[in-house]
Amino acid sequence: MRPHKIALPETAERLGCDSSTAVVAVTMFVKKPPLFITLGTTCLLLAAGALTYAGLRWRTLQAWGLPAGVKAVPQTAVAAVTLSTNPEQWQQVRQFGTDETQTNVDQQLAQWRDRWLDQYDVSFTADIAPWVGPEVTIAWIPPSEAVAETEPGSMVLGGQKRLLLLPIADLDAAQTSAQSLLLATTNSNSIEYRGVTLNQITPPNTEATDAVFVGLLGTRLIFVAEDEAVAQQAIDAYKGGKNLADVAGYRRSFEHIGVTQTFSKVYVNIPAATQLLAQTSQPALPATLIESFQESRGLAATIALETQGLQIRSTSWFGEDSDRTYVDTNVPAQLPEYVPRDTLVFASGGNFQQFWQDLSERRNWGALTALNPDNLSLALQNGTGLTLEEDLMPWMQGEFALALVPPERATAKDDAIALPNPSLVALVQVNNRPEAEQAFAKLDEVVANRYRFTISSEPEGEIELVRWTSPFESTMLSRGWLDSSIAFLTLGAGTDGAIVPKPRRSLARSPLFQLTTGDAPYPNNGYFFVNFKALTQTEGSLFMPDWPADNQSVLSAIEALGVTSTVLDEQRLRYDLYVVLSRGNRPGLLPSGQPQDAQSSETDSAEPAPPETEAPENPSDSDSPATEDAVPEADTDVRPAAGRQSSDEADS
Repeated sequence: MRPHKIALPETAERLGCDSSTAVVAVTMFVKKPPLFITLGTTCLLLAAGALTYAGLRWRTLQAWGLPAGVKAVPQTAVAAVTLSTNPEQWQQVRQFGTDETQTNVDQQLAQWRDRWLDQYDVSFTADIAPWVGPEVTIAWIPPSEAVAETEPGSMVLGGQKRLLLLPIADLDAAQTSAQSLLLATTNSNSIEYRGVTLNQITPPNTEATDAVFVGLLGTRLIFVAEDEAVAQQAIDAYKGGKNLADVAGYRRSFEHIGVTQTFSKVYVNIPAATQLLAQTSQPALPATLIESFQESRGLAATIALETQGLQIRSTSWFGEDSDRTYVDTNVPAQLPEYVPRDTLVFASGGNFQQFWQDLSERRNWGALTALNPDNLSLALQNGTGLTLEEDLMPWMQGEFALALVPPERATAKDDAIALPNPSLVALVQVNNRPEAEQAFAKLDEVVANRYRFTISSEPEGEIELVRWTSPFESTMLSRGWLDSSIAFLTLGAGTDGAIVPKPRRSLARSPLFQLTTGDAPYPNNGYFFVNFKALTQTEGSLFMPDWPADNQSVLSAIEALGVTSTVLDEQRLRYDLYVVLSRGNRPGLLPSGQPQDAQSSETDSAEPAPPETEAPENPSDSDSPATEDAVPEADTDVRPAAGRQSSDEADS
């Protein structure tokens, strides 16, 4: 088969550099002998000026922490994912999870390798790794026709094409690879667009629909597009069009959260993603919810590999034309001190009144759940005679939390089946105790007269405790005060025993909770914590979710999850996530994409994809499960630790 020839620009002036430099980058996917042309003084000056500007621009983007090639990603992109090219990091990723999830990940990586490398006779190790930069970017771009013919913000499911951006870090190594790299093709042509040569490459023995368009932007960025229109969009974005690097909120996000040793960087166009989600959601998402999320322009995140899992830092931002603002409800968290160390699920916020207002207006992520604030308010009024807005909300302006604790083991009487125990705890920091006392007095009267509950006052030391017990003791609730400003309500037999008296080993001092939330800004707007490993082993809880069968393998690989939200300013919200993952066996080579009968004859010549390169084993990383026994018990009070970041100093 003949090597494919790529047509170069006729003169060096088109690129502002010598032709040999152009050959280095344009022919990364084909074999082309180098050209040697003597440049005049004028061309040298122009090339020096162009390279100086490009170098300054490159360093500026890197200083911002922006992903590689982001200047070529159009602002219409639905999403963009930047991935490390470090084989050791890929090896670490593949070691996370169970045997089943490791197999699934390896199969997905093999599909990517087959799609982007093997079918073009390209080896990452031999042909790309010597010259490629530390990271590459994949963006999902809607066709230009869809953008032009549809209303702003609308999106067609499945219409996106991929754009791959490969920065050149070593020009000399790139030249060497270009001279030896062969890309056989039987159907190709070259197209000129705005001074850039687009080379259509069709892999041998495949459909023409698998053809890609390859081109060079400047002297250090190669792009590969699945569609000619997408390739043209990338060129337009790079040559002064609207690209992600020019989005102020996007730049500020990576300035704020950017870290040097990330495995991945992610961008999501929230309006476009919401449109796609709405097309597949069952039941359909409310129009008010879709409209609300259109005001959030984007989300940017970094993913870093840790010994025990993944650490994700992200921010979202409103558009400059949005009249919505975030209310600063960051508080120094107190409520994690009042629930036990073995709490299964914990969710908290900085201000219940503000949370409920946003939920009622479908303005936060809680609107994506099945919670309907109108139905909840109506149920409360019908069941108790109290109105949320008049009787409860005025004094619930502080920190709040819901916790699911391990249920007390139920004992069935007379051979009856033991009922599941809710084991639910609700906490709230009140701003007006007299009003709260009046509301509790009304509740006491309702449950005693309407529902025939038995009410008993059983104080525990300085903690006020009132128990409501239903006839036949089928239901038990407790309410009271843990201190002068923190009220509680528990549901389930024996549930109050988890918080009364105050637990000596609290969730706040749990090593697992500190691992998943300790590096987040402090004060903050609340936590969401799930101990998946303990939750899946718990029996007898009424609120135990019924895990979908399709997600069982993924959930079994997750041991714990911690999410911390922080209001940065009126326009930006930050989320810090830490996912604790189980660790499996040391991974081997990726599965082969070749037919079974061809594997035996070509195994020796097959080249592994980057994740297949085995990294030196780190003894400190092995056998380090994410359990609380692996971390010393913390004996200090909860306050900003050394690793924590003050939300007031987050932008400094």
